[in-house]
Amino acid sequence: MTAHILAAAASSSGPSWLWYATRGLGIATLILLTATVVLGIMTAVRWVGETTPGFVAAALHRNLSLIAIVLLAAHMVTTILDPFAQITVRDAIVPIGAQYRPIWLGLGVVAMEIMVALIITSLLRERIGLRLWRLIHWIAYASWPLALVHGLGTGSDGRAPWMIAVVASCVEAVLLALYQRLRYGPLITLPVRAGGAIVAAFALVVMGAWAFSGPFQLGWAQKAGTPPVKVAVVTGPVHPGPGGFSDPLYGVMNKDAAGDISISFRDAVDTALTVSVRSPNTAETLPVVTISRGTKVLCTSPATATTTLYAVCNKVRISITFYGSTSLVQTGGTITGRLDTSGPLN
Repeated sequence: MTAHILAAAASSSGPSWLWYATRGLGIATLILLTATVVLGIMTAVRWVGETTPGFVAAALHRNLSLIAIVLLAAHMVTTILDPFAQITVRDAIVPIGAQYRPIWLGLGVVAMEIMVALIITSLLRERIGLRLWRLIHWIAYASWPLALVHGLGTGSDGRAPWMIAVVASCVEAVLLALYQRLRYGPLITLPVRAGGAIVAAFALVVMGAWAFSGPFQLGWAQKAGTPPVKVAVVTGPVHPGPGGFSDPLYGVMNKDAAGDISISFRDAVDTALTVSVRSPNTAETLPVVTISRGTKVLCTSPATATTTLYAVCNKVRISITFYGSTSLVQTGGTITGRLDTSGPLN
């Protein structure tokens, strides 16, 4: 793909506000969940400020957990409403069987269900007993690494420096709190604390190896299970007349290890119409555009790339403008655009 296409993909416009909202809410939830975990660990070792009563720290821990749940609910709602990933209500509550990045989405669902279980059992603490509540409370700490893996696995900003900084800060905060939790205690608990330290170190190595070989690498969007754009079945073109049209596009950009880019678009108005763009192979000099209606290929044509991609499809002149964030060029992920034509694409 030429440099012009890369520049076009990094233009200032972007996806729908729902896509930005769900990403922002997901990151905010991770940060709040990290703060909740850190405060919970430090409260467990009776660490409070010199002038801060213990019940204040406990109340803050509880309130942060409730705020995290509210942000998580908003994150789920915006994810379901966003049209691109086509995540259903069922996908948001059942951790298996989703079409969009199923493993990493499923881990997020499990983390959500653990957090909900914690809230419910906390409300029923007097009825279920302290022992069961404490057991569920300890299990709840597993929601943090699951949420962290979910965010990296399903997110589109994994290779962005700011996202790496957020993830690194969250991991560092939890590790420091865990260090304080494990370093002190009676001698009889030393084997348990040593075992906890070994498990934490092993988990850190495994997660780090996964992150650097997965989300931090090119082509992760495709490896993670991002489905191709689905084609709706319609009886005919939405724009049958002789005139041209201008429609929004949305789809997925993938970039492989060799640096080759492929983009799969769907027309947001004429939903049976799909547009794919790929880098030229060794025998080609220009990127190639393929336009299809359902399973029928209408045309395959080389395209001229400036700040917009131009091609000819059965004597109809077309132009494709790309929108997306700067990091999209390196990471791949959701991309939007606009298709302009001089006539119908039948």
